[in-house]
Amino acid sequence: MQTISHLHVEASTHCNARCPGCPRSIRGYSPEGFINPTHLAPDTFKAVREKYPDLKSVNFNGNLGDPMMNPDIVELANIADCDVAITTNGSIGKRDTFESLAKFGIAITFSIDGLEDTNHIYRQDVIWDNVMQRIKWFTNAGGEASWKWVPFRHNNHQLEQARELASSLGMKNFWYDHQSRNYFPALDRNGRVSHWILPHDTEDQPKDDYLPEKEIEMMQKDATFDPVEGAVSITCEHLRDKSVYVSADGFESPCCYHGLDLVNRKRKSLAEFPKLKFGWDYKICDPICAKFCGTSK
Repeated sequence: MQTISHLHVEASTHCNARCPGCPRSIRGYSPEGFINPTHLAPDTFKAVREKYPDLKSVNFNGNLGDPMMNPDIVELANIADCDVAITTNGSIGKRDTFESLAKFGIAITFSIDGLEDTNHIYRQDVIWDNVMQRIKWFTNAGGEASWKWVPFRHNNHQLEQARELASSLGMKNFWYDHQSRNYFPALDRNGRVSHWILPHDTEDQPKDDYLPEKEIEMMQKDATFDPVEGAVSITCEHLRDKSVYVSADGFESPCCYHGLDLVNRKRKSLAEFPKLKFGWDYKICDPICAKFCGTSK
């Protein structure tokens, strides 16, 4: 097994937002049955951390939750004892938490996809004033802050204004980040479609026949993918980044695709990676490797 230099860590599966396309929002505000609400415990993370003496960086970046929901996030960052980055929607967390993270040299990326009149269209339930307040707490304490912007049809006209605001707030970087969640219905707390999130670079329109019930039915089943036909070329992020994914319950996987039980209820541990890799050049290639990181040869 290769030397691991990076950990991608799910610090919490709790979140205060309802972003369209997120599995927790598939039936509105209450996704019971899909997500086990969990905070990564410091003792659990410490045991994981001790396995990787050559670790150079840790990224607390949630697939299912926001790291700042974990009340022990400062302790987790200190346990990492290397270059640490946190990605958050920016609307949660106490002042002393942000100031402590700044003091310890932790970099924070704020995921903000709009201005005051548009950020909430995707980042549902995220309060703008809370985001601005926490950025100021962090940067005024000397913290290195970055703004990550996902383009949508409803916000793309505000890009340059957002860059200017980031600069005025003392943020060090501004990232323009294309993501896959740019064509989804937004659901209200009762699971009804309130509006659609649409891509900025196509003419795609809302689907008239979208049924949340069908999505719920799909989520309640084990993930299945079409059989892999022929050899597949895999660009593996586990090998490329020398990284390991750690879920909020401490489960170690080669990557988040194999570590999230919402993507694959039969999670693959890090010890199973050699078998996954062996199949890449054959028709027995793992379908999740093929779907997310593969191209046909």
